[in-house]
Amino acid sequence: MKEQVENLFNECLLRASDEDLRIIKQLLEGVQRKQNNKNESIIGGIFAMDRKTEDGNLEVSIPITPVIYNSLEIVHGGVTATLVDTAMGTLANMMLPEGYGAVTTNLNVHYLAPGVGERLSAHASIVHHGSKTIVVDGKVVSSDGRIIAHSTGSFFIFKKQKETI
Repeated sequence: MKEQVENLFNECLLRASDEDLRIIKQLLEGVQRKQNNKNESIIGGIFAMDRKTEDGNLEVSIPITPVIYNSLEIVHGGVTATLVDTAMGTLANMMLPEGYGAVTTNLNVHYLAPGVGERLSAHASIVHHGSKTIVVDGKVVSSDGRIIAHSTGSFFIFKKQKETI
């Protein structure tokens, strides 16, 4: 596998434009972020997600780079949805006691403006915290303060299974 990856990498480097090189660099830095535990998932690493909490709310932000562009060279809607789902799901999981998890059961995203600028930040806040579900409100904002998307998500609460060896 290592040899296949090296061959593919070298082949891509031979024909790479400056933009291709920037993209390859971000992808490799994403893998490194995951390896160094800066991000818990490879998606978080590749998108260079940073998060902070304040007053029970959560913010997850990413730089806007060609890695997340669609064919119109604006942020792909799926990336916007991933960003807000990550913020809302992370907040839902932070609200649970040890041994419990929450997964998305419903995600509504209303796209309001194109994703342009330097960064996108997803803000999440709890609307309802029940015994079986959590409902979260989310919004995605560009670096100039423009609201890009508004979202709501429902998350199912479950008891995690103990790992057996």
